[in-house]
Amino acid sequence: MTLDLELKAALSEVRSGRSQAALERMDALLARFPRAADAWRLSAIAARACGDPAQAEFRLRKSISFRCENPETWNTLGLVLDELDRAVEAVDAFEHARSLAPEFEPAAINLARLKLRDGDAAGAERAVAPFARSAQAALVRANALKALGQAEQAAAIYQALLNADRTNVRAAYGLGLALLELGRPEEALTVLTPLSSAGLAEAHYPRFAALARLKRVEEAISAAEAALDADPASAAALHGYAQLLYMTGEAAKIAPMFEDRLKRADEHAAVYASYIDVLVEMAEFTRARDVAARAQARFGAPSWLTARRIGIEVEAGQGGAAAELADRATLDPDKDLSLSAHVARAYLMADRARDAGPVIETAARRAPGDRFWVAMAATHARAAGDVAGYVRLVDMDQMVRTIRLEPPARYGGMDAFNAELAKVLRGLHEYATAPLGQSLRGGAQTPTDLRHCAASVVRDFFAMAERAFSVYRGGLEAGEGHPLLGAIPERFVIDGAWSVKLGPGGRHVNHVHPNGWASSVYYVDVPPQVAASSSKEGWLKFGEPPFPAPRVGPHDFVRPNAGELTLFPSYLWHGTVPITAGERLTIAFDVRPAPSSGS
Repeated sequence: MTLDLELKAALSEVRSGRSQAALERMDALLARFPRAADAWRLSAIAARACGDPAQAEFRLRKSISFRCENPETWNTLGLVLDELDRAVEAVDAFEHARSLAPEFEPAAINLARLKLRDGDAAGAERAVAPFARSAQAALVRANALKALGQAEQAAAIYQALLNADRTNVRAAYGLGLALLELGRPEEALTVLTPLSSAGLAEAHYPRFAALARLKRVEEAISAAEAALDADPASAAALHGYAQLLYMTGEAAKIAPMFEDRLKRADEHAAVYASYIDVLVEMAEFTRARDVAARAQARFGAPSWLTARRIGIEVEAGQGGAAAELADRATLDPDKDLSLSAHVARAYLMADRARDAGPVIETAARRAPGDRFWVAMAATHARAAGDVAGYVRLVDMDQMVRTIRLEPPARYGGMDAFNAELAKVLRGLHEYATAPLGQSLRGGAQTPTDLRHCAASVVRDFFAMAERAFSVYRGGLEAGEGHPLLGAIPERFVIDGAWSVKLGPGGRHVNHVHPNGWASSVYYVDVPPQVAASSSKEGWLKFGEPPFPAPRVGPHDFVRPNAGELTLFPSYLWHGTVPITAGERLTIAFDVRPAPSSGS
């Protein structure tokens, strides 16, 4: 049999599931034609199908050594490298395939999927946009747009795909998620419920989220149970279930739920991890330590548990205990930045800035886009007495600005505008209790992104805010390499917007926005006693981290006035001083550079 006929026969065997037979056929063929690039490539495909990606890589590189310009070979190499957990090399392989054949769609789709998985949604959208007329590419592009916060565009693509093929499960699933993000839970349910009933495990949790949004609590609990039966280790379902119980006044049921789930999941590590996280968010530190001790007895000291044990002490304000645990931790920033974060916090709390410095520097290099690490670098500079280093990152005169907004004339002034805005916002506050894991204490947050609110007064607010941000941006002086000034956007988008309602005792715990470029707070309604408060009640404060650290307290305050918008870097620690009476109603949003599109 000729070389071409042997290749065709082997390909037929792979396609029919007889990969081992195909591999043996190719090995025999390669003994006769050791420089046959196509034979090496097909043998690699067979080896991959047999579950041996390392052998597949070897064979693909042999094929490339004899013919290096085949984009299909490079594309398959990218898939194999990804299976081998070598994502950076996989990206390079897909990129090389595209350089050889820019019109080769499989490499663009695979590259986009990998970038999307690794958090580069903008890069994913750019890679796949030129091919978006095909159903497969359009689906990946819709997923990227959804990740970029462009849920309306994503929903339109998902709907078009469904119109063309009602059996497209992935499009239906994406549409359900987009509708949820758009604040349309009833419509999301009509899409997600059939998927859940048909056994699509991924649909159980978003169906739970839609039911919870609609306050159909018993149905939501059933959906959460279904999600956990399908995937006992689902962190989203475990946390969401606990969140629903907490926000509906059933916090006493959270621990029994986790204990039951531990039994059902054979004490799965992920259940322990979620259990500890929720207890810490509820400030139940003693119980969290007990659960962590049980996990340690079962699993030893893996990094996920070490991080949580340190985190318990950090959140409990026990810097000495946290630092002792940190000293015994083995850091690998390539695998677990959360452990590095807890170790750095612990050292700063214990007044060990010298030990915290290398941890922060290494992590910041590993995650250059994460604003949390810029905040930690700034905190380290203050803790180490590096005033110049801190001012470089936090120049309050330039980087923080309060601007009074101007409403459209038809409102008859700011008071009338805010009164109408407040009425709409209060109608959107569905829960009296803040979600777990948020910076709120003694308040609540709107569950739906305000960008998707159709009320005209909210649309007017965003137009006013965008004009104010343009003024803010124009007052910044570019600085190469700076986390804020080195990337002043010519075009920008509002990336997430929500309203916060604080009651007596309410406050924001100090925090940053890890994925933002600039952040904001707009004051809609402020209690009357705040303006003249000698204790700065209800004021916005800057510079103080959410953990106690020597020499690192708040250094600046902004008095809230209804009608004013304060803008600042997303990496600048900010919180509020508690109010004693009344209600403080605000809107907050993040801003980031608009993604450049490949379309």
